[in-house]
Parts: sequence; structure tokens; C-alpha cells
Amino acid sequence: MLFRDRVIHSKITPHQYLTLTERQVAAGLPPVRSLYINGRLQFASNDEAIYHAMLTYPALLASARRQRILVIGGGDGLALRDILRWQPERVTLVDLDPGMIELFSGRDQTASAAVSKALLSLNERALLDPRVEVVIGDAFLKVEALVGDGRHYDTIVVDLPDPSHPDLNKLYSDYFYAKLSELLSADGAISVQSTSPYHSKKAFIAVGLTLLAAGFTVEQYHTNVSSFGEWGWSIGVKTGAPASRRIVAAALPVKNGWVSRQQLLAAFVFAPDYYAGKEALRVNTLNSQVIYRYHA
Repeated sequence: MLFRDRVIHSKITPHQYLTLTERQVAAGLPPVRSLYINGRLQFASNDEAIYHAMLTYPALLASARRQRILVIGGGDGLALRDILRWQPERVTLVDLDPGMIELFSGRDQTASAAVSKALLSLNERALLDPRVEVVIGDAFLKVEALVGDGRHYDTIVVDLPDPSHPDLNKLYSDYFYAKLSELLSADGAISVQSTSPYHSKKAFIAVGLTLLAAGFTVEQYHTNVSSFGEWGWSIGVKTGAPASRRIVAAALPVKNGWVSRQQLLAAFVFAPDYYAGKEALRVNTLNSQVIYRYHA
């Protein structure tokens, strides 16, 4: 009763409630499969490629190298799929829920063979790639550990759920972003899923302000994803030219049917008055719940 489409798999993990649905569109067309976490849509297979292209491609393109990549969240392996097309040497993925990783790596014994096959096809078996290191645990603590280990990454991609729960607020804080800055190479770039610039305008702008407070040179960009409507991301660099200027000058080394240089540069353009009044918005400090309240 809670979902428009037929539920093909559901699972309650210690961390969240995962639901997969399927909709038959028309004869000859592939079914649309969607993932919900705690009842909130995370992706739909008919347009997730748009979201993940815009999440990963700008940061990878703006980075001087793409050998070592860090992904925060993204346990469905879809961002990882797009990153692996850039032929990195090593990708570290940090996700809270081992149940999510099991499901999208085809190792969930409660999922049918058909469901596992469909998910492995969707993420191109990215979680099984030998170049991928999966780290299970709270990203806030695991990032601290990576800093302690002296790790460094050429690109960082943050693919976390919207800050719709107080527990997620810390992962959108200036403290967390500053720790990620310690992990990022000086000539690298970071991209952050930043919710909808239309439906959650204050939260979207506050993500950019918080990255700025953590020491990044920040820009924001947006595009339309049919399942979500207008959606936005933030991109930051530590030194040198901002990301959009790097994109202007760089060759596009990996073909992606959803990305062109003109499209990427257009995504950085907002309405003339979009940022009017942003001075009144606050940076999301640790334990402030600013982003959570703006999103709510």
C-alpha cells in the first residue's frame, strides 16, 4: 500500500529499511526498478544515470589525477560504477550498512536470483571489482580513521542521503568537510550531493556555505532528474582555479551519454536572484542541526 509499484524485495537491516520495487512500462522496454530507504526514493533505474553522471563526472574532470578515489555512501554501487570507467588504481567506499552492500553485490541470501542479477547488471558488478575497497561503518568515524592512517585521495565523492534525520546532520558539518579536506590532494576536487535547490533551497545553499567554511573554493550546480525534479550538487577544490574553470580547459577523457562540456557549464548557472539573502543563512557546525532544520 505504501508504494506505487510492485515490491520485489524488502529488507530490514540494523540501520534502515530497504525496499526495491519494479514497474513494467511497455512491451519491449526494460522495467523500472527503484530503491527506497525508509520509504524515501533513492534512485529509479530509468534516470539514475543522470544523477550519477552529474555527481561523479565534474569532480573527476576537475581533479588533476584520478588514481585514488574516495566515495562516502553510495552503497548501491552506482556512483562506483561510473567512477570505475575512469580506470582508477584504487577506490575506497565507506558505507554504514553491510546489508546494503550485500544486496547490491549479489550476496544477499534473502534476495531472489532475478533480483540479484538485475542489481548486478545495473551497477555493472562494481562492488565486486578487485580495485574496490569497501569499508563498513559510520563515515564520521571512518573518515577520522583514514586521516589517522595518512591516506590521501585524488577525488572525493560524497553520496549521502538528504539530511532528513538529525543523525545525518554531522555528515553535513564543517567539521566533517574539514576532515575530508585533510584526505583530499591539493589539486583534487570534492563533490557533494546537496539535495534539491528548488524544494530545499536553504539546505542546498547551506551545504555550499559549509564547504566554504571548511576551506574549499566552492561552486554549486544543478540539473533535472525526472524522479526527483530539480537536483543539485556542490563541488569544491582546495587550491588553484575553481572547478568550472578547470572543466572549461580540460578534455573529456571518458565518454558519457549524459554529459557534454556545454551541459556541465550550463549546470553552474542559476537564476540571477537565486542566491539573494544567502547572507542570512548559517554554516552547519557540528551538533547545530542547521542543515536538518533547513531541510525540514
